[in-house]
Amino acid sequence: MSRSRNGLSVTILLALIVAMLFFLNLEKIAAPQVAAPDNVVFDRTTNTVQLSSLTLRQKIAQMIVTYGDENDADVFKKMLIGGVYFGAKPSESDYIASVNRFQDGAVVPFFTTVDLEGCSNPFENFQNFPSFKDINTSEEAYGYGYAEGKFLKETGINVDFSPVVDLKDDIWDCRSFVGTPEEIANKSDSYIYGMQENGVIATAKHYPGKTLVSRDPHKYIVYEQIDENDLLPFKRTIRSNVSAIMVSHVIVNGSVSSGSMPSTVSQPLVQGLRNQYGGLIVTDEINMLGLKDYYASKDDMYVDLFKADNDVILNFDSDPKDLDHMISVVEGAVNRGEISEQRIDGSVTRILNAKGINVAA
Repeated sequence: MSRSRNGLSVTILLALIVAMLFFLNLEKIAAPQVAAPDNVVFDRTTNTVQLSSLTLRQKIAQMIVTYGDENDADVFKKMLIGGVYFGAKPSESDYIASVNRFQDGAVVPFFTTVDLEGCSNPFENFQNFPSFKDINTSEEAYGYGYAEGKFLKETGINVDFSPVVDLKDDIWDCRSFVGTPEEIANKSDSYIYGMQENGVIATAKHYPGKTLVSRDPHKYIVYEQIDENDLLPFKRTIRSNVSAIMVSHVIVNGSVSSGSMPSTVSQPLVQGLRNQYGGLIVTDEINMLGLKDYYASKDDMYVDLFKADNDVILNFDSDPKDLDHMISVVEGAVNRGEISEQRIDGSVTRILNAKGINVAA
């Protein structure tokens, strides 16, 4: 009798667990409830968006790039999320299908993004590319940048979070070009020029340098000293009109200072870069522990990321509920006056322009 009761108890417990998982999954699928963005005024004949027609929530959403789970494509389209990031897939046709799943029917097109950066190759299942450390000359860098840009364009990818222009890579030993600071600057410049000739946005990273030389910021809070040599490749790519620059989470001092904060949330550092540069400023992924462990509250982190004048926030926690919460937190900060809506409008204008869209007030 006791054994029978125990068996019944286990059965009931399992049934409760299954029911709880079902309802948790149902909640994820059902939330958030977002209406279709029919309010957006987009003149297709002139390719012009009326910025004032977007709600504040939609403008904040345009500043977010998240992981491209196709199950979330419809809700991301309704939320007006700005971009999606793709990891490895089995074939080129899988990438094309995923890109089309997001872009088809989108009121505002997505940034479709990858990390093709030397030894980090999401296409390794079907396409080989060289590590940056194996590129010997600026001419080779241009050739590889052009070939990779052409491949990305054909695959439907419009943003590459590459190249790494840090002077050294002591952690992975393959993500950076090698040579003197001047040689690295020249190779970076040539690679970017080749990629952007194909209409693909290149991203010089990780500003202001020294991101790959000691502890891994994916795992740790990192402190580094920056000198003028570290800044040289970034200054060169700015002069050559690189479309985007990614800021790291490293806490820095020296030639530039983040004021004892991770660089991505340092207003003086990011705004100092903005004073030199008119393109997109992109954060490194915000769930890396080098940033996340600095904060007791993710909500405070969200506010600081937007206050710091970053244009594009990489948040690969792709649960639509969590993204909706992030948007609500930032919306609240704007409504309280902590962040100006004019500052948000500046970023959204740069984002839409980078997507090839004209912006009207």
